[in-house]
Amino acid sequence: MPDFEALVEGSPDLFTVLAEDGSIRYQSSGIERVCGYAREDLVGESFLEYVHPDDLERIEPALRKQGQESVEIPIDYRFHHADGSWVWLQLTSGPRQQPETDGYGIVSREIGDRKEWERTIGRYKIILDSLDDGVYAIEPSGEIVYVNDAYAAMKGVDCDDLIGTNIYDWATESAIERIKAAREETITHEGDTGTAEFEFSTIDGGSIPVEMKFSTVSQPGNELERVGVIRDVSERKARERALQRKNERLEEFANIVSHDLRNPLNVAQGNLGLAQEECDSDYLDEVASAHDRMEALIEDLLTLAREGEQVTDPTAVDLGCAIERSWQSVDTADATLVVDTDHIISADASRFQQLVENLVRNAVEHGGHDVTITVGDLEDGFFIEDDGAGILVDERDRVFESGYSTTSDGTGFGLGIVEGIATAHGWSVGVTEGIDGGARFEISDVEFAN
Repeated sequence: MPDFEALVEGSPDLFTVLAEDGSIRYQSSGIERVCGYAREDLVGESFLEYVHPDDLERIEPALRKQGQESVEIPIDYRFHHADGSWVWLQLTSGPRQQPETDGYGIVSREIGDRKEWERTIGRYKIILDSLDDGVYAIEPSGEIVYVNDAYAAMKGVDCDDLIGTNIYDWATESAIERIKAAREETITHEGDTGTAEFEFSTIDGGSIPVEMKFSTVSQPGNELERVGVIRDVSERKARERALQRKNERLEEFANIVSHDLRNPLNVAQGNLGLAQEECDSDYLDEVASAHDRMEALIEDLLTLAREGEQVTDPTAVDLGCAIERSWQSVDTADATLVVDTDHIISADASRFQQLVENLVRNAVEHGGHDVTITVGDLEDGFFIEDDGAGILVDERDRVFESGYSTTSDGTGFGLGIVEGIATAHGWSVGVTEGIDGGARFEISDVEFAN
């Protein structure tokens, strides 16, 4: 018996000897470290009384000497802890007769850390499989060790069809070159992230435009070389193509306005000037006013067309400074400006100034020569409001329509230009009532640079 105890007590595993009736005849002292019991407290107790009820169906057959031939070991089970909790153990060796103790010995091992790891992995897998984006992990050789359901669905196969294969066997030469180029350009240290866009080949011979973000994960004891996320950008590419076509049409329209309308107007203005030199007539003055009106319309049409093009290269713009510059560019009469903002926004500086100038000009024209214009911050943007007469509720939905004006000498394009510039930045613009009853224009969804 001393030699037997010396052997089992030197092991980190738990050694238990059971009698024929399942009671504990001997328990190694490791049980106190793992489950909180003094070894003497368990002797004579039924082993199965300490096993979790849900695990009895698995563990009970393994404890019957007669049934061990048909029972697969190891078996995971939970054992009651002295503090009332449950400890995960694994039966690593089934009942073996122990002459030294006149019973049958079993060996168990604590696997709490492993079970926690399995639960963590399980949670991550649930999360990854719920993503719309494809996720993959590969070894240095390129062998795929993990893909989520979305990745397999994009490829048009099952996950099992991909695991164990080489990721480059599923890609075109063009895609491989793009990925390797992106990796060489951006991955210089562990954890660096690279991005590549390419055509993702599908099992049926088709392809999907995708954006891939990937990172190296070479850590000690980790077999992985790279993990990545692949996103289907088909809709984004379609929007980009549609936007390109729209911009081309806008540019074509601007050219028509600039040449086909302006040239005849220039001829008419020249002939009018000659006529005015020879004849002083109120009718000619009316023609001159009409020409000026046409000139203003052409300028606003050009602005409306060109400001509608998507902003692709924004810079940091100090909102307060930009407002002050715009104020200097507009005939503000006796109007007063109050600026209360410290935002720095991401915008096209020139087009943003055009937006502000149009709002200021609108406030002065409709609010009176002594109107007060206030600029302030919103949580996701800014506002410009005045203390003038305001805009009727029934008209607020129409003020951004091209050509809509409440005055006889207005072109009706000013606020349409404002909306076009805002939309080109990805912003939203709306109109409501100001604190003092005037018009309040709110620009939201603005990206801040600070």
